Amino acid sequence: MKRVVVGSIVAILLFAGGIASWREARQTRQLAAAHERLATLHYDAMEGVSQARGFLGRLPWPIGSGAEDAERYRATVVYWQSRYTALTDMLGATGAPAPNDPDILLMAANAAFRSSSPQAADKKAVVDRLDGVMQAYADVLRKAPSLGDAAFNYEVVARLRDAASRAAAGRGARDRDKKVAPKPAESVSIDLPSGPTLHGLPGAPPEGTDMSTFKTVTPMRYDEREDQTEPGRGKEFKRKG
Repeated sequence: MKRVVVGSIVAILLFAGGIASWREARQTRQLAAAHERLATLHYDAMEGVSQARGFLGRLPWPIGSGAEDAERYRATVVYWQSRYTALTDMLGATGAPAPNDPDILLMAANAAFRSSSPQAADKKAVVDRLDGVMQAYADVLRKAPSLGDAAFNYEVVARLRDAASRAAAGRGARDRDKKVAPKPAESVSIDLPSGPTLHGLPGAPPEGTDMSTFKTVTPMRYDEREDQTEPGRGKEFKRKG
């Protein structure tokens, strides 16, 4: 009788472990597919990533690293969708506890910089906003001192903050920067989003370049090569001697 009870308990535990492993594998496949779409600049794949953390996701690293990866993925998608407020709320401005993941904090700090409008006319307000951005990057560096992106961005924001401070002190309240309307980004593809992406700024020909002088050479299709039975004329070689 004792063997039957022990065997039943072991079978139940193995069955529960199999179900948990199957669910974790399904979430991992969904996350891998979402990362693949994100790499091709499709920011609509967040809906396919489950937000529920399974039993294995609550375990410490390396078993439960999938849930943290999903959170970092969601933060990345929200950032590139320009939903900066959803990320800046993580910095503790609303009283909510800040996340412990330095990568998510870095994404939130980047969102705070994007929403700070460093080119605005009111330089005093710009200085105040950049002070908060510098504090956000400093919090990231306290959690991950070896995070090079946070250190680089902190240096950039510090220089922008100093430049804005000098502009506010030198020009005063009467000297306002002229607002320049941003040039709308030209959509170079019907499949990709316009504007900057996680791969950088979109490329374009230099202004004033006459593109009609450039010719695009494409390989011939298979049927065209089959129809062309005669070889092309090449350069006639002269025999030496």
